[in-house]
Amino acid sequence: MAQFHSIKFLKEVEGLSQREISKKLGISRNTVSKYLKQNIAPTTINRQMAYNTKEYSDETKRVLPIIDQWLNDDLKSWGKQKHTAARIFERLVDEYDFEGSASNIRKIVAKRK
Repeated sequence: MAQFHSIKFLKEVEGLSQREISKKLGISRNTVSKYLKQNIAPTTINRQMAYNTKEYSDETKRVLPIIDQWLNDDLKSWGKQKHTAARIFERLVDEYDFEGSASNIRKIVAKRK
């Protein structure tokens, strides 16, 4: 929030450009631009809502039951035989022609474990 007010002050009072503000504060010009377009300071609640609203793609939704099944099966096996997120991704690509990203699978597996 302090950064938001600093950016607004530097732009409106000191008349600096977005590039000068980003250089002075050591932040991205994209961040400066985003804050200058807003009228109110961002709050923690607004940020949490923005990060938790993403839905999975159809391709990822297609393999969610498979991932759940594999993770449930892992609960019945001993430690060294459990799937890692990387191995789950490899199996999805090999066996189910999955075309999504590995990072999404890592996030899903981390949440569901």
